[in-house]
Amino acid sequence: MKNVGHNYVLIIDDNRDICELLAYLLSQAGYETQQGYDGDSALKLLAQREPDVLLLDIIIPEPNGMAVLAYAHNLYPQLPVIIITGNAGILSAVCAIKAGAWDYIPKPFDNNRVLELVDRAIQTSWSKHNYSCKANRDTKNRMASMMGNSPEIQVVAKDIIRVAHTDFSVIIQGETGTGKELIAKNIHLASRRSASVFIPVDCGAIADSLIENELFGHEKGSYTGADSIRMGKFEAAEGGTLFLDEIANMSLSAQAKLLRVLQERVVYRIGGTKAIAINVRIVAASNESLLDSVVKGKFREDLYYRLNEYVISIPPLRARLDDILFLANRFIAETCIELHKEPMDFTIAAKAMLLRYSWPGNVRELRSVIRRAALIAEQQIDINDLSLVFKEDETPPSPPPVTKSYTDYMQNFCYEGKSLKAITQFNVDELERIIIQETLVKTGNNKAEAARLLNIDYKTLYTKLKKINKTG
Repeated sequence: MKNVGHNYVLIIDDNRDICELLAYLLSQAGYETQQGYDGDSALKLLAQREPDVLLLDIIIPEPNGMAVLAYAHNLYPQLPVIIITGNAGILSAVCAIKAGAWDYIPKPFDNNRVLELVDRAIQTSWSKHNYSCKANRDTKNRMASMMGNSPEIQVVAKDIIRVAHTDFSVIIQGETGTGKELIAKNIHLASRRSASVFIPVDCGAIADSLIENELFGHEKGSYTGADSIRMGKFEAAEGGTLFLDEIANMSLSAQAKLLRVLQERVVYRIGGTKAIAINVRIVAASNESLLDSVVKGKFREDLYYRLNEYVISIPPLRARLDDILFLANRFIAETCIELHKEPMDFTIAAKAMLLRYSWPGNVRELRSVIRRAALIAEQQIDINDLSLVFKEDETPPSPPPVTKSYTDYMQNFCYEGKSLKAITQFNVDELERIIIQETLVKTGNNKAEAARLLNIDYKTLYTKLKKINKTG
């Protein structure tokens, strides 16, 4: 089968004749190839460009083939790797398959078999790539629909996409009400564990005397009142994700027991002697810096480093101005449906107040405020409906700026000495400035919403605003 897409195959083998033979065979079939003869050249070539398929001999000068395989998968998780091996190296090839290689080719080669394997590997890779792209797109869309599409949330979405396909333990840090459980759910939904369960545990709401029972379960008769076997959260989350919310609230003794489970990957029910193997991904969350808690002696250092394989930080709502009105509009729409009321909007003054308020309770507080306002208001939500109380060091929002009208501008415009082209451009620029400024007034200075109304992307609006600010 001819390869019309000029896919790129990287060949790594210390036998140059083998490399030349494979390169000739593949190039005749329409593939682009490149060759390397040791581990160092393999690492350099992989760093320069992602191949569509990697043909890799396990026995090459250091770093060896297994090290190159690990490096390739770390760099390109979806890359299909086909192991080249002699009959004596079949055991090594099997080990490589277990380590993530896609398949292997024994020497001497069957030319048709080589082409068939490479072609099938590329088809499989594209299928995985398309699935991965869809999963990434789904994650971005879910995040945008639930939390907003500000640059800050886009960074969080990228963090989720980066870590979701791994089994890394993740720490999510953010103030109360920022949506840490929502992030944890998105990590689970974007992972290969998505078909299994997602189980949240609020560590701060469970008494220290009960946490072990909650997490690990108990055997019948293990204590007074234990009338039957009870499965713990670790067992219940088998194959899925266990979300340990507010983990910093766990006592040091409970942390020690948790650490042992994470290290040994087994649990013992209370009163039981049988080790129960677990396959669970851990996502933990805290509203304070766990590292600060370690310094203060409130959190075990060894547990911190066991969990700290990847950290996602959620910025507070006050640092995400572009999301405030989006979320407010989402909450008011949901509440109006719930209350069987006609859709409502905010006055310009109310939007300005929403943007000026510091939101100490973050998204949770915003949702509560909007739901109450939707219940109180008749047709439109105004400042009084929001019932926001500003602190002494906060200032209520000032009235939105009034833009200079086009008529006012033209009364003061001087045509003398200007070409038709220059006059036209002046008029276009001024009309654009007025439209943008009026749209920003309408949205309470929410640039993301203004960009949506104007049907331009955020970056384009940002560039135009920089130009407007320079000229006037």
